[in-house]
Amino acid sequence: MLTDNPRGWFRPWGERFGLFLALVLVLAGCSQRPSPPSRNLFYEVKTLSVTSPADDPVPATVSNRELNLDVANGDLIPQDFQASWEVDWECTSENCQAELCTGTGVASVRGVVEDRWLEVDRRIEWDGDCGQRTSWLSQIDRYTGQERYPSKEDVLFNFWAGAHPGPANDRVHLSDGRTVNVWCSGPRQAEVEEGEGWTTLYDGEVCYDTQTGILIYMNYMKRWVFTGVFQGQEYTRAYFGDSETYEQRLKATNAKLDFVQW
Repeated sequence: MLTDNPRGWFRPWGERFGLFLALVLVLAGCSQRPSPPSRNLFYEVKTLSVTSPADDPVPATVSNRELNLDVANGDLIPQDFQASWEVDWECTSENCQAELCTGTGVASVRGVVEDRWLEVDRRIEWDGDCGQRTSWLSQIDRYTGQERYPSKEDVLFNFWAGAHPGPANDRVHLSDGRTVNVWCSGPRQAEVEEGEGWTTLYDGEVCYDTQTGILIYMNYMKRWVFTGVFQGQEYTRAYFGDSETYEQRLKATNAKLDFVQW
């Protein structure tokens, strides 16, 4: 997530924005969200074949391959799903209390909801004194790999893109020696207005496993620009050199990834 940052990055306006965001999230939780069906639905698809205008339509069975449909065949993501990622963070600013930090991202299943949704705990643990442990809870469809309520804070990417997110256009080598076919999308860009004249700019790339849609690799650069008047001088999207970079790559998982067969 874009909030996966070690302790040490501080801006006066950031604290006020965090309180505002927390209030929005609390209010959002009060509204009732629509819920998808709790169980999978299966259909038999038939088409109508007409040989001439005078003939009556005749139902004809068509395979899912011809209709370009994906049919669930067991769990795409196992009920005992686990994954770990290597994380690197770098800060280039006079306000940084740490310049380089490394950590580990971990995801594991807490339980199963309505026989379909995997409750997945995801957390970041930073090495040494770089930052505090942070955690998130997601619900993932174990048949399709789709996240039930994607986070709106992830302005560039989500960790779960769903089955077959795109065609293979690259490969990523894991630390255990295996290679995964991935669909990479980027460069991706986004802007977030932070208030008091500050705007956060994001530039990054994300790669997903072509079978499960689980995040395999991602990186982004985060910069701040200022528009307004400071000490009598007017600025328009001025960049003062403050930035941070974040990189995360899959280390290991028991999910059924699209491994390259040599």
